[in-house]
Amino acid sequence: MIAFDSIPDLTGPAPGPGRSTALSGLRPSRRRTVLKAVALGALTIGSAALTLPGRARAETGPNALTGWDRTDCRDAYPTGYPEDGDTGGEFVGTYAACYAGAWRSSEFCEGGWHKYGTVTAGDVQVDHMPVATTCGTVTAKNAWRWTTPDGRVYRCSDGFSTYWGGGHTGQTYLTICRARV
Repeated sequence: MIAFDSIPDLTGPAPGPGRSTALSGLRPSRRRTVLKAVALGALTIGSAALTLPGRARAETGPNALTGWDRTDCRDAYPTGYPEDGDTGGEFVGTYAACYAGAWRSSEFCEGGWHKYGTVTAGDVQVDHMPVATTCGTVTAKNAWRWTTPDGRVYRCSDGFSTYWGGGHTGQTYLTICRARV
């Protein structure tokens, strides 16, 4: 508990430590120069830390398949590629991002990666299998990122979809899941 007489009187001199003697050996103009240099150094280090890019890292999908860690697809296609528009799903009519595949759609996605497992819709059964062998090189990657002209980043995740029933007799297609990252 604080005693009433221990509260300092505001009409007198301020209590506390005296002036610092850390730079007392320097002339006043030199002290200001040193302090400006310290302040400028702190600002420089702080602003540099804010502008450093994050480290690129490969993503790992739910089935332990990894994706590319760049957003220009130069890892998979060193000369680039002519991206194709989506054939279905929520990104039809937007900027193209993914490449190849019989179909490119958000409908092949689950959790942002290509679906895995069997889905039945009416009399058609579809077996989805993500793959890591069609991403442009011999390096086993399942997905890559792509940045569209409007600055949005998408993941294009490869897989095979095999259709049974409804006139299909086990036809397998390369399908691409396009998901917003």
